[in-house]
Amino acid sequence: MNRIPGTSRAAVISVLCLVVVLLLSACGQDVPPEPTIIRLPGEEPESPAPTCTATATPTVTPPPAEAPDPTSTPTPTPTPTPPVATAPQVPSITTRPPLEGRFVFQVASGGDIYVVNADGTGLTRLTEGMDPSWSPDGSRLALARWTTPWGIYTINADGSNERLLFSSNVARAPVWSPDASQIAFYFETEGMTPPWRECFEGLGCLTLIPPMLQQEWHVGVVDVADGYFRQPYCDRRSFSPTWSADGAWLVYDGDHGLSMTTVEGPNNRPFNDNVHDQFPVMSPDGSRIAFVHWQHDHWEIYVMNADGSGRWPLTGSSALLERRPNNVSPSWSPDGKQIAFLSDRGGDWAFYVMNADGSDQRQILASVTDGLKITYQGANERVISWAPL
Repeated sequence: MNRIPGTSRAAVISVLCLVVVLLLSACGQDVPPEPTIIRLPGEEPESPAPTCTATATPTVTPPPAEAPDPTSTPTPTPTPTPPVATAPQVPSITTRPPLEGRFVFQVASGGDIYVVNADGTGLTRLTEGMDPSWSPDGSRLALARWTTPWGIYTINADGSNERLLFSSNVARAPVWSPDASQIAFYFETEGMTPPWRECFEGLGCLTLIPPMLQQEWHVGVVDVADGYFRQPYCDRRSFSPTWSADGAWLVYDGDHGLSMTTVEGPNNRPFNDNVHDQFPVMSPDGSRIAFVHWQHDHWEIYVMNADGSGRWPLTGSSALLERRPNNVSPSWSPDGKQIAFLSDRGGDWAFYVMNADGSDQRQILASVTDGLKITYQGANERVISWAPL
């Protein structure tokens, strides 16, 4: 084995140290430098080796920030403004105009009759009786009495000049004609039942049951000036007459619904065929009729045109109520824009008013009915009547 001379050994060590230094310095570079080949003495030169060029790792360059549009002006962010405390909104209160005119009313059929202003002031006991009704101008009243001397009476608005106009122990519901010259009412009288006749082949027609007397209710008309009495053609059971605006016709509660007739002549005819319609009341201008309708188990107030069309309920209540309230005895205001009526919707009978279309229903005369108990017997009595001052 050949030994390397001392000088050669020292040279080899120096070369190795240089290589180590170079390798250590190359550790911190991305691409190692091409190695330098140092040949030892006695070594044959080698053929050059192919050079491999290291590929540098690509560096990702972030995209440049977007330059602002030189033509646009950045919109400043609004500074929030704290809410300003405001006073609470007070709901506007609609003030109704006060009712105008005055009322006459009864506390019960045959009981006391009072006059009071529409605003509840000036309560005055006038007389006793039933079914009070104002004359068109509010200067006089008509009423009925079933105590002696019974009949149809007129009386001045201040209680003076009481006068028996027609004597009957069972006359009711007097109502003035538009010109105040006549008063219509209904009264009990006697009539004859129609005979029962049957026809048989070969024998002809035979009367099996002859006519018999029966109780009937007829419409009567009396002149205010002299008490002259007329009995228009009407049904066998006729109640609660009311005048047309021109005074030519009377509409009343008849045998098979509402009927109509004239004071003179055989002009009685059906007006409608609803047997539950009762107590008709013509509006002052003659365009509408308010009436009471028996609706299943209680009374409601309806309205219709004077020709019978356009019937519409003005009062009503929920069908879920254990007891449906009654609304009765409608009375038009002198201008025809409102209707006063009697209702037990609050438990006791009390007076109410509503617009002619049924809106804005509210109690009136509460201070009066708190001290006077109103009674209604369900006989279509007229409890209240409205007149101008």
